[in-house]
Amino acid sequence: MLYICYSINDFYAREAGISMLSFLDNNPDYEPEEVFFIDYGIHPSNKERLDEIAAHYGKRVTYLNGRPVTDEVKRRYPNYPAWKGSMAACIKPFIDKVMPQYVERLLYIDADTIVAASVAELQKMDMGEAAVAGTISNVEGIKLKRHEYQLYSGNHIYMGSGVLLFDLKNWRRENIYERMLDVLEKKKNLRLPDQMLINNAIPERLMKVLPQKYNYVHHSYHPWQEYHWMRQYRIYSKQECREAIEHPVIIHYLTGWSLARPWHEDCYSHRKEEYYHYKALSPWKNTPLFPPIQQMYPPKSKQDKLYLWYLMQMMKPRPFILVWLLLQVLSIYGRIMCLMQGNSTRSDEGIEKA
Repeated sequence: MLYICYSINDFYAREAGISMLSFLDNNPDYEPEEVFFIDYGIHPSNKERLDEIAAHYGKRVTYLNGRPVTDEVKRRYPNYPAWKGSMAACIKPFIDKVMPQYVERLLYIDADTIVAASVAELQKMDMGEAAVAGTISNVEGIKLKRHEYQLYSGNHIYMGSGVLLFDLKNWRRENIYERMLDVLEKKKNLRLPDQMLINNAIPERLMKVLPQKYNYVHHSYHPWQEYHWMRQYRIYSKQECREAIEHPVIIHYLTGWSLARPWHEDCYSHRKEEYYHYKALSPWKNTPLFPPIQQMYPPKSKQDKLYLWYLMQMMKPRPFILVWLLLQVLSIYGRIMCLMQGNSTRSDEGIEKA
């Protein structure tokens, strides 16, 4: 039986609730009576709203406390940092310590998502010996493919952690918890804590690659551009990329200056209407949007301003080729400088530098 789970603090309660609503609306065959929320400080008023959504679909929310687990990890390994001021996302590598024993197949979904179609395929998917399944991160995967760093796991793929399908029976059999702690013993710099830990600790033989439609992230780019980025890593076929663009199952609205988050004004995502649709059905239907993200977090350094300019060009059709060529030149320059300095690894992602 497939269960679903979110892990949030109160700041993401609205987005997680809207995501849960979209999931239950598009998955009327969801068998379990409960939806799991790992609670990192959800306000009682927002719990009432989450309970209201679940009850409307004949379900209930089961709240779990992840803090004892992450507090203990943090106590033993102070190098394991919070993400954006909260340990909510950091529970993912240790999720087996929180979930009830009867849960064997679990779909973890980040709060900043909309579930636009059925996930029934994941219920029947053959996991084999794999402990976890997820989509491949193009950005980090390309760096790994270019040997810009090396993972402790020795993996040649880099899995994103925004949507993860856990086989907790395999996870516990392979003692993944101890593998995570082993990496924390060796690795001091964890820029993307949960994602980096998972990729450095779990060997490729225990990972399964999900189709991109289950974690569709390129929707803020112009459609002419997003297909190129989805194909760049060459893990996914042309057909799989087209399917993700045309028929996404889980739309992931990434953070940062990609302007992909529809709960901010001036969102550029061409999949923002899905969010507005389910927000209008939710208890938060009358809550205002946040100001534009570039207004809330304006770029300060020249590098940041250049990066924002670059992202803005990706949302337009014609400048794409010129900007893409500029990116290749900068990438080649960076790799040459890296080699000249005798530094072929990046300690912020993989094996620590000596």
